[in-house]
Amino acid sequence: MFGVKLKNKEPELNNPVTNKSVSAKDIKSLIGEGCRVEGSFFIPTATRIDGYIKGDLTGDGGVIIGTSGKISGSISVSEVVIMGTVDGNIETQRLELKKGAWLSGDIIVGSLITESGSTFNGKCSMKTENSNVTELIPEEDNSTGNVKIKTVMTK
Repeated sequence: MFGVKLKNKEPELNNPVTNKSVSAKDIKSLIGEGCRVEGSFFIPTATRIDGYIKGDLTGDGGVIIGTSGKISGSISVSEVVIMGTVDGNIETQRLELKKGAWLSGDIIVGSLITESGSTFNGKCSMKTENSNVTELIPEEDNSTGNVKIKTVMTK
């Protein structure tokens, strides 16, 4: 009470809390809310996006799209956490869709985590080492809407 200094604690409202996920302390770059940028970007380290990007993102680091963040373009990085909006294809080792996330596009992932309340519209392909790759093949007579599943062994 008296003589005790209170430390300012940064609220963790929009920070993902998961194991082995990109965390707030790992973030080296930030595109803040209200920023609008256009072009292709290479992301060498963890980046948080709370603004709007029109263009493709590639890189070695992870990316967090905050609740106000919006990406219109493809993403190809090691890890993606979405709380905002992405309109484009994603290729990543780990994808996490948080509550309120909206993703429209095809994904190729090693690991996919979704929370209730997230939206995903697109095709999903899982990639892992020495795993089966499953393809959906439409039937010739597709009046029933059924599909055949073809499994291909990969090494």
